Amino acid sequence: MTKILILAATAALAACGRPTPAENSADLLENAADQSTSAAAEVLDDAADRIRENGVTGNAADPDGSVQNAVEEAANAQLPRGS
Repeated sequence: MTKILILAATAALAACGRPTPAENSADLLENAADQSTSAAAEVLDDAADRIRENGVTGNAADPDGSVQNAVEEAANAQLPRGS
């Protein structure tokens, strides 16, 4: 019985160390923000925060997912504004 408890505790601790899909997606956006203009970086950092708080939809390559939507918003933030 003691061995089962030790194994269960070890498995639980190991699972805690793995990043979630939301954390991975947020990290991708923050890495992109570090390489972006200030306008795009602000959008990407905000999106990373939202993903950490609310979770992620789709994977990073999903055209309708959280990451691609954030990248599109960041691209739009860099466009010149109309006069």
